[in-house]
Amino acid sequence: MTLRGTTGGSLGTAAPPLELPNAAGERKSLEEFRGRPVMLSFLGPAHCAFCRGHVIRMIQARDEIARANTDVVLVAFHDPELLMAKMLHDLELPYVLLLDRSRQAYARWGLGRAGLKSVLSPGLYWASLKLFLKREPSMGTTPHYNQLGGDFVVDRAGKLVFVNRMRSFYDRATVPDMLAALRQP
Repeated sequence: MTLRGTTGGSLGTAAPPLELPNAAGERKSLEEFRGRPVMLSFLGPAHCAFCRGHVIRMIQARDEIARANTDVVLVAFHDPELLMAKMLHDLELPYVLLLDRSRQAYARWGLGRAGLKSVLSPGLYWASLKLFLKREPSMGTTPHYNQLGGDFVVDRAGKLVFVNRMRSFYDRATVPDMLAALRQP
């Protein structure tokens, strides 16, 4: 299990509140999922190839996630058209996507922005080079380019059992690690 920082709750504490609209404007609350575990991923900028890869891995693990009786909620701060045109193009998203245009939920869950140290990190350039060699297409640029995301697992009782607040753009939790947190006693 991963725990980074204490802002927005720590392991074993109640998950911070989350109530946001989906693309159709219908408000959804984390409370609606009470009684089922939830894998919650806050996405970075719409042009983030690392976030797109994370979403793809979540979709590929759909059967395993379903066997764990777990719901998946994705949170983004860009408008749905921009997300679909950049990050989510060509993907059939089987999960709930909520929008936090003001990024207040990002702050409430303790997710910050990438600083100069993160941008100058050799790891970022290595990870970017690997994407380039895989011939991942560029997705352009978007506002709030330095907003970091994070990955959380909330158990049936609404408690945090996994916390990964990203410290760099490529610092995503793995789906197996998130699922393993559900199996912990």
